[in-house]
Amino acid sequence: MKLIVQNRFALLGLVALALAALFGVAAVTRPDGTPAAAGSGERVRVESALRVCPPPPDGTEAEAGAFTPFEGDEEGGLVLEPNEEDPHVPLAEGDLPGQLLAEDVSDVEGASVLRASGAFAAGLDAAVTARAEDGDAEDDGAPGLAAVGCAEPGWSTWFTATSGDGVEELRLRLANPDDSAAVATVEVYASDGPVSDSSVRGVRVEPHAEEVLELAEFTEASAGDAAAVHVRTSSGRVAPSLLVERDGPGTQWAPVTGRPARSQTVPGVPGGGGGRTLMLAAPGDDPAEVRVRLVTPDGEAEVEALEAVDVPPASTTSVDLENPLNGTPATVVVESDRPVVAGMAAEREGGDDTALTASVPALSGASGGAGSVPAVPDGVSVDLAVAAMEEDAVVIATPVSPDGTTGDPVRVEAGAGTVAEEEVDGPDGAYALSLELGDGSGAAHIAAVLTDGEGEDRRTAVLPVRPSPSEVRLPAVTGGLTAISGSGGGR
Repeated sequence: MKLIVQNRFALLGLVALALAALFGVAAVTRPDGTPAAAGSGERVRVESALRVCPPPPDGTEAEAGAFTPFEGDEEGGLVLEPNEEDPHVPLAEGDLPGQLLAEDVSDVEGASVLRASGAFAAGLDAAVTARAEDGDAEDDGAPGLAAVGCAEPGWSTWFTATSGDGVEELRLRLANPDDSAAVATVEVYASDGPVSDSSVRGVRVEPHAEEVLELAEFTEASAGDAAAVHVRTSSGRVAPSLLVERDGPGTQWAPVTGRPARSQTVPGVPGGGGGRTLMLAAPGDDPAEVRVRLVTPDGEAEVEALEAVDVPPASTTSVDLENPLNGTPATVVVESDRPVVAGMAAEREGGDDTALTASVPALSGASGGAGSVPAVPDGVSVDLAVAAMEEDAVVIATPVSPDGTTGDPVRVEAGAGTVAEEEVDGPDGAYALSLELGDGSGAAHIAAVLTDGEGEDRRTAVLPVRPSPSEVRLPAVTGGLTAISGSGGGR
C-alpha cells in the first residue's frame, strides 16, 4: 500500500476509480434511472423553518407574532424560545397552523428563536412590534411604534438606514441560533465611502449567543444622512438586526433590504406631510447611474431630476423625495446601470417620528402567491399598500385571530402602474393578515403601514411583505461533477 500511495499516477487512478463508483451509485439510485434535465428540480413542501426575533428596545412593550396558513395538515410544531443552547422553558408554543401565535416579549433580554416543523413551517412568517411603555412616546429614544420582520439566519444580509443628525446609535445585533460558532464581517458604507475597521471584521459569534456592535461612530462624521450595512459570514450563519436609535422619539428597526441589484422596488412609502428620503448605496468599485420612478395611486409621477441620480462607488447617496411626492403614498422603483441597494425613510411632519421601509420581492405566481402580515398589535390600524407594475394586481387580505377565527376578507385592487392603499378593519386584539393573490392577478409589491394613535400623536411603522412560500424547488441533480460540488455549499 505504501508503494501505491507514493506513486502519484496510481493515486490519481484511485481517485478516478472512486469518482466513477460515486457516479455509478448516483445513476443507479436515481428514481427513474435517467438523468434529470437541467433546471427541472423537484418542488417539495417546506418541512422546517427558523426565524430569529430581536429583543425589544429599552423602555418598550413588545410582542412577537408568528403566522402559518392552514393547508389541511396539523402535524408539526412551533416553538418560541430564548436563544439558548438548552432552553428549559419555551416562551410560547403554537397550537394549530392557521392560528396567530402572539406572545409578549417585553422582558426578553436577548433574541428569541422560532423553530417550526411540519405544517407550521410551510409559509411561516414572524415579526416583532414595540411601543413605548404605557403608550408614552415622549421618552428619549423610545419608539412610539416600531416593527420588524424576524430574520432568517443567513450568510449575507443588507440594510439601509438613516444616519447623521438626529441618530444617536446604529446598533447592530448578530444572533447565532446554531450549535456551531459563526464568524461575521460587517461592511459599513457612508456618503464619503466605505468604513474599514478591525473591530467589525472577523467577529466571532459563539453558538446560541449574540454580539452587539455600535456602528454610529463610523457614520457620524459623514456629511450625508444615509448608511448601508452589509453583514456577511465566512463560516456559520447569523441573524442580524439593526436598530436606528434617535436622540428623541422615533427609534426604529431597519428592515432587511434586497441584495445589490440593478432593479429594486421599495413599497409602503406612507402618505402625509414630512420628509421622504430615498437611501441608495453602490457597493461596487464603479459609480452607479440611477433612474428613480415614483409609482402613486394616480400612476407614475414624471420628475425630470430623478431621471439620472449619481451614486459614487462604495458610497451612499440620499435623494429628497418630499416635494416630488407631495404627501402622496407611493412605491419607489430604482433602476440602475450597476448593482445598488435601496431603502426609504419617511419622517412625519415635525420630525419626531420616522418609519423605514425596504426593497422586497413581489408576490407572484412564481413565488407561491402568498404572504402575511404576522403582527398587528391591539389598537393599531393597518393600511395595506399594493403596487402593480406590468399587470393589474389583486390581493386578498384576511384577518386571523389567535384562535384561528377569520374576519371578512378585504380585496385590494391595483391597476398596472399604480399603487392602491386600503385600510383593513381587523378584529379586537392582536391579529395577523393572511395575504394571497386573486385569480389572474399579476405580481404585487406589498407593505403594511401600521399606525398607532391619531393626528399629531400618531406613530407609524412599515412592515414590507416578503413572499411566504409553502414549497421550494430543489436544484436539479445531474451526473456531473458540478452538481456534486454545488450541492454542499448552499452559497
